[in-house]
Amino acid sequence: MRRLFPRSPRRSLGVVVQPDGLALAQASAPVKGCLHIQRWHWLALQDAPKTHQSLLAGWPDPTWLRNARHKAGCQAQDAALSIEDSRLRRFNLTLQSGLHLRDQVKAIEAELNRQLPWTLADTVWDFQTLPGPDGAQLAQQTQRPAWLVAAMQAQAVQHVEVLATQRAWVAACEHWCRAAGLWLMRLEPAWQAEARWQRQSSEVSRQDAQGLAVDLQARAGGLALGVLAP
Repeated sequence: MRRLFPRSPRRSLGVVVQPDGLALAQASAPVKGCLHIQRWHWLALQDAPKTHQSLLAGWPDPTWLRNARHKAGCQAQDAALSIEDSRLRRFNLTLQSGLHLRDQVKAIEAELNRQLPWTLADTVWDFQTLPGPDGAQLAQQTQRPAWLVAAMQAQAVQHVEVLATQRAWVAACEHWCRAAGLWLMRLEPAWQAEARWQRQSSEVSRQDAQGLAVDLQARAGGLALGVLAP
């Protein structure tokens, strides 16, 4: 999902909250065109106090996180969190091609009003346009005549993917981050962060992940990179 507070950070922190701990990845801004994972860290929750916020049940005390990440050497304050699948609604919609952004937003909001179990006013959402075949691909793949391809393009539709979650939960995440000395920049599902890591990890200079599982490396690293290079 898009940046909540656009800024130009020099360092960023990807935070993944697990039932037994927090995976942290701190990244630095590009140097000579290459992003850099400065450090990884795993914070076990075994002895950490828990918050009493109902919307963030099971998350660690933010004061403990502030102290623990400083001890781990993670100084970045611009953070990205992964959003739980249970908190997320995901839609694939078909819109008329060529719509102005304002009209796209209106069409998506109308669909969200129909499909969400809560009101639009209580919703934080974002969308992206999904790629589709261009005219050359259509002609090559289907061997259709040029006049038919042109007619199909004139009547083309565009496909968008929409992600939505409850505003109250986002507000709780922001409050938790502020209490931990962090500035929430991104909220996105784990699969989105992992996909970014797969696209960019070959170009990223990184330190040893200190025993983090491969999926946690991808998730935390992808979150950190998403703040710097979405």
